[in-house]
Amino acid sequence: MRTVLVVEDEKLIRQGISTMIKRCGVPVEEVIECANGLKAMEVLREKDVDVMFTDIRMPKMNGIELVNAMQELEKKPITIAVSGYDDFSYAVEMMRGGVREYILKPVERDKLKSVMEKLEEEISKIKDTQKNNRELGKKFLTYVLEDKDESPETLEALGKNIREEVGDSYYIVVSSSTDEIQKELSDSFMLSETCGTNVYIVGKEKYDLLIEKLSDEENGIVSTAGISDCYVDAIDLKKAYLQALNRRSRAFFSETIVYETKGKNSVPEKLIENGVRLCDKAQVSTRVHLIGTDKTEQLEKEWNGFFIAAGREQIPAKEFEAALAFFTKEFENVYKKSFPMDASKPYLYGSLSEFRDAFLDAVYKENSRFMENTGDTQTEKMIQAVDYIKKNFRTDINMAVVSNYVSMNYSLFSTAFKNYTGQNFVSFVRDLRISEAKKLLLESQLRVNDIGAKVGYDNSKHFMKNFKAVVGVSPTEFRRNSAR
Repeated sequence: MRTVLVVEDEKLIRQGISTMIKRCGVPVEEVIECANGLKAMEVLREKDVDVMFTDIRMPKMNGIELVNAMQELEKKPITIAVSGYDDFSYAVEMMRGGVREYILKPVERDKLKSVMEKLEEEISKIKDTQKNNRELGKKFLTYVLEDKDESPETLEALGKNIREEVGDSYYIVVSSSTDEIQKELSDSFMLSETCGTNVYIVGKEKYDLLIEKLSDEENGIVSTAGISDCYVDAIDLKKAYLQALNRRSRAFFSETIVYETKGKNSVPEKLIENGVRLCDKAQVSTRVHLIGTDKTEQLEKEWNGFFIAAGREQIPAKEFEAALAFFTKEFENVYKKSFPMDASKPYLYGSLSEFRDAFLDAVYKENSRFMENTGDTQTEKMIQAVDYIKKNFRTDINMAVVSNYVSMNYSLFSTAFKNYTGQNFVSFVRDLRISEAKKLLLESQLRVNDIGAKVGYDNSKHFMKNFKAVVGVSPTEFRRNSAR
């Protein structure tokens, strides 16, 4: 075992018990000593303790109070009470509170050794079971999540393990890691943890207790988990998992637990089509480019519309997930940084409203951050942009290339560039090219088509059209008039 905690107010007795533990022949990595229950609770909150020996009568917090207080902990140590003859009635009370057994004072070396050996065997069995569960979980992941078929032998082994763990019938539970239902499932058989969801397998007794808790309006739990129907054979694991996963998805949007099949979606097809359009890549990209602009009202309106539609079940789950995955990639492409939360994994959050609040908070903070970086920083970027354009206007340059070069939002760059230069991007580049073309027409004998190509036009007709629009005459006429 790793850690043993000794709680005893009398120093000599405490040290004596610690020494006997270290010399009992059972390997222990660490023995921690505390003089009272309050100090012991501090240790228990910070560390995982395998075994705790505690006295009953102690100042500040006695043994009974300590055992009661530690019930709040997720992981509780196996507890042994150390008592005198006069404390026997108290020891019995502690055993009702979960204490495994008691040792009479003065503590005998052989008795303590016997207890330690028994506990070591128990803890080893627990660890072996956990290891087996992890192996079963891996096989489950292979069978269910990787969509691979398992042999009859493996399925038989899975079925045997399931029956040993939960009985002849089972349910699959899929929940977020923050769901209240997690407390009720802390002692259940956890199959896997993937994509922000926990997957459990529970028997009929645990299922009935869950439903009872969920139905208790005053003292019940609030959950957005998905629970499958009841199954018997291991061959149905995949079916049960996918059913629970689908119900978890519906629970996320409806914000209430789903443990039975719901009727067909009653949302009119036209509204679903409108919801799907909100997930179109072009629309998502537009919402990405609104971040960092002064169009705050439009930004809020666009994203609120998206989440309202999702909450009304106008957006199918797969479309919702795909839109958020694209948003994550598009944000990184546009701003050259990761979005401050993993928006591609909404089920890390218990419900749609919980995810929406976190997502919109991140969007608005990013918007404010980009807006705060205007002013001098924006002017510096415009200077860099103009310098880059003057050096590269002869190439196939465009605004996306330049905004990317100075690491600015495309839409924000367009507005900032016009404010700084007095021209839009296309006009600015065109004027540079025409100015250079005029110079070459006057100072060289190059053909008109070659001059157009040299200043950045890959189409001679496009060059001549732009030249005439700016200068008023064609390149040939300009050259001839200048020669006169």
